[in-house]
Amino acid sequence: MAVTRAQVALAAGVSPAVVSYVINGGPRPVSAHARERVEKAIAELDYRPNAVASALRRGSTRMIGLLTESPINPFFAELAEAIAKEATQNGLALTLGIVDIVGEKHVPFLKSVVDHRIDGVIAATDQYSQLASKVLGTVPVVSIQSTNSHVHGTSGEVSFDNEHAARITVEHLMEHGYTEIACIAGPWHSTSADGRIIGWRETLMSAGLRAGEDLVEHAEFSASGGRSATHTLLGPMPRHHSRSTRPRAIFISSDVQAIGVLQACAELGLRVPDDVALASIDGTDLALRLSPPLTSVRQPVDQMATKAIGALLASAEGLPIPTQIVRGTLIVGRSCGCTPAVQD
Repeated sequence: MAVTRAQVALAAGVSPAVVSYVINGGPRPVSAHARERVEKAIAELDYRPNAVASALRRGSTRMIGLLTESPINPFFAELAEAIAKEATQNGLALTLGIVDIVGEKHVPFLKSVVDHRIDGVIAATDQYSQLASKVLGTVPVVSIQSTNSHVHGTSGEVSFDNEHAARITVEHLMEHGYTEIACIAGPWHSTSADGRIIGWRETLMSAGLRAGEDLVEHAEFSASGGRSATHTLLGPMPRHHSRSTRPRAIFISSDVQAIGVLQACAELGLRVPDDVALASIDGTDLALRLSPPLTSVRQPVDQMATKAIGALLASAEGLPIPTQIVRGTLIVGRSCGCTPAVQD
């Protein structure tokens, strides 16, 4: 429960008005001794004054926070745009915080959310931590993450079915006749990466095809990660020297990795899709603008945004919010060997 101004006043041995004068710099003067006691009580109690006083009167700021991974990844850029549009249509303002995958640098943003009495947070990342939930306290949180994990402390979840997306991607490559399909997976610490590699492996195994570790390379969700993983899988000095042939197809866990995969293929003198076929997950607008256009399963960002905003609004009314699962749709480009209707 948030510390109140009255509690600070009690701890400092002053009136709540004096606490207000210290915080706001007036309108009446405060003795140095009283100011010292108030500032000490504020520090000890970790009191954070409301930065938007009108929120106390209305009980709602009509503002929400979006915690997302870097918009450098085109998927998160499109998702953030969809959430901003949906928020506006519902009369909500949006403030943005970028999650730090390797640390807790998003905590100051979350503290600001609490200070400004923001009505709720959408956590569009599977890196939402228990520390984050402690900082937010009773602020409603709706997570957008994968189906194979549960985010602690959230009011609701909108989950993308990563295993299903991987399955239909790999099945499409199999329809082209590929029997050895490598996998550029996401980083080890990502739950969405877990679902995608599970879908890849189970699909191949159910068809009686190999899904060994010699076909897998983990990489960050970035273009540089995809480029490095491709050199490891297909380069002249592959990590697994026991593999006698080079895979003719690659399932890639994200469009942003695929950018680096295409770069690496060009550097290795490999033509896409003639020498190696590619298919991915995310289905961003950028994917269809690559050369060749990328075959990819599109995450329904507009639907995800609508469901996430709806869940926050329902949570504000005290309604229970079940987990909502969404599925993607395969968007066919030329990277797999198809000739789609949409040309680059």
